[in-house]
Amino acid sequence: MKKINIIFLTVAFGLMQLSANSLKDEDSLIMEAIYYTDKKDARNGAKVWKELFKNTNNEKYLIEYFYTSLQYRDIKDIINELKVTLSQKKSKELYELLAGLYAKEGNTDGLLEVMKDNASDKDVESMYELAYLYTIKGKNREALEIYNKIFKREKSWESLKGILSILSKDGKVDEATKRLWKAISVKNNKMPKEAYLIYIGLIDFKKDTKRAIYAFKNLYRITGNKKYLKELISLYLHNRDYDSAIELLEKSGYDNKLLYELYLSKRELVKAYKLLDILYKKSKNPKWLAEKAILTFEIADSLKAVNSSVIDRVSNLFDKAIEDGAKTPTYYNYYGYTLIDHDRDVEKGVSLVKKALKAEPKNIYYLDSLAWGYFKLNRCKEAKEIMDKIYRIKSKKLENEIIAHQKEIDKCKEK
Repeated sequence: MKKINIIFLTVAFGLMQLSANSLKDEDSLIMEAIYYTDKKDARNGAKVWKELFKNTNNEKYLIEYFYTSLQYRDIKDIINELKVTLSQKKSKELYELLAGLYAKEGNTDGLLEVMKDNASDKDVESMYELAYLYTIKGKNREALEIYNKIFKREKSWESLKGILSILSKDGKVDEATKRLWKAISVKNNKMPKEAYLIYIGLIDFKKDTKRAIYAFKNLYRITGNKKYLKELISLYLHNRDYDSAIELLEKSGYDNKLLYELYLSKRELVKAYKLLDILYKKSKNPKWLAEKAILTFEIADSLKAVNSSVIDRVSNLFDKAIEDGAKTPTYYNYYGYTLIDHDRDVEKGVSLVKKALKAEPKNIYYLDSLAWGYFKLNRCKEAKEIMDKIYRIKSKKLENEIIAHQKEIDKCKEK
């Protein structure tokens, strides 16, 4: 209540005392109560507020009376008086005052009784408070009943969180998981990030991958955080759902290297080839030039269109890649074998294959390339020795191409 200048109040109160009217009116009593309050005379102030209430039955004066009484009376006495008053007159503000006094005393039993009397299905806030009190008193069944009522009414995350907390405390994790899934799986639900994170924490998402994918999709939709995108891609790969992984990578641009590998695994060579320009432009890594050389040949070969110009293109790309530092054995062997098999430059091809074998001397594919190169050079004895070495390393389940080479080399006679 707004304070009034103490000098003015003193004069006004003096005039009130001289008034011939013995029955003070409401305004005069208000000024008197304020006067005592400013003079820090809470006892007389409380009396006046109480008199105002008796005269007018206006609840705001009763509230002032109790608040003023707190300045000089014991809390327990005021609590008892409040309880008597509330038994005769229901008042939300008085209930709130009583609840506040119980809370100050740490009397949760008293506070719970007040909240039970005051809570209403129409007042969600009071229902939450009551559910919370039941929870701290260990009355989980009663709290759960209230949270269920709230959730049925407004489908809010806060109420569902209360339900999940109680179910988990009671060891009903499976039921909690089902309740949460039911809520987040509803189309156009308004569950926050926290709901999906909790669900993922409740399930083994390497086993229940479909639901985990759903949760991670929504987490990525809500937050845009790429760590959820990474988990989502990982789950697609775990499920061998390469089409979904490719689609997601194409849309997000998250990992073009992985997208490239997936294109290769699906034999989508043209898409992989187009992606190489992006990868090389971004990193200038000569590896991508070598990969482009390989795909240039593979695409032409799939179309049965390998010709001199294709081999020239392949050679130029490999030369540039190797010059810039792409010295992977696989590239040496692929380039070398291409030159050998197409009789472009067999000597250079053999030299390249030898570089690959220096890194991996027992690689049967590199050995086969070298044997084929010696065959092309009519170095039959050396070619046969290399083929014998291959059979010593691996005598069974050799690829058809190696077997075909072996048959041709067996016929070889040096000129």
